[in-house]
Amino acid sequence: MGKGTIALGANKFPFEVFEKAPNKRMSVMHLPNGDSITAFDGTSGWLAVPGQSLRDMSGAELEAARLDADFYFPLRVKQLFSEFRAGESEKIGDRDATSLVGIKEGEPPLKLYFDLQSGFLVRLLRYAESPLGRVPTQIDYADYREVNGVRTPFRWTISRPGGRFTIQLENVQQNVPIDDARFARPAVSETAPQKPPGS
Repeated sequence: MGKGTIALGANKFPFEVFEKAPNKRMSVMHLPNGDSITAFDGTSGWLAVPGQSLRDMSGAELEAARLDADFYFPLRVKQLFSEFRAGESEKIGDRDATSLVGIKEGEPPLKLYFDLQSGFLVRLLRYAESPLGRVPTQIDYADYREVNGVRTPFRWTISRPGGRFTIQLENVQQNVPIDDARFARPAVSETAPQKPPGS
């Protein structure tokens, strides 16, 4: 699990992420009027936004959540794609990076960029199919730190056609027991609660 902040334009809000192997994940953005939640319980995903009804994920949105929640993705990436092709090399920030393109029949390609010097994953570029064509999502990873012997990125910058935001973690804990109930969709589909003014 990790805690930090998420920057949306000039605004910053508290942020938490909970992950449980092999494939459960929840991210919580604490907004002034309530929590914005994205969750995947290993099979299905759901979203909650203050003032709106809870809704289930489907299609490309669900597949993206499934990929995000794959705790062992760095170890299983070769199993997830039937073929890899060498891509171009390019600068990411001030670092030289090389890329690999993951190919899987019936799905859009996935591009992975690795720092040539450290070997760390510095960028992931994936696509979701939509009625308007493929929609890209780019995730840049930076600020790698050691947590219990594992080098972990503390900063993620997510870019989509609709906008860009940065998550900066301040604290990351591994092997923390997390109840499965945390990831489960609430039984009743209600309007996500808002915090009362001034709370």
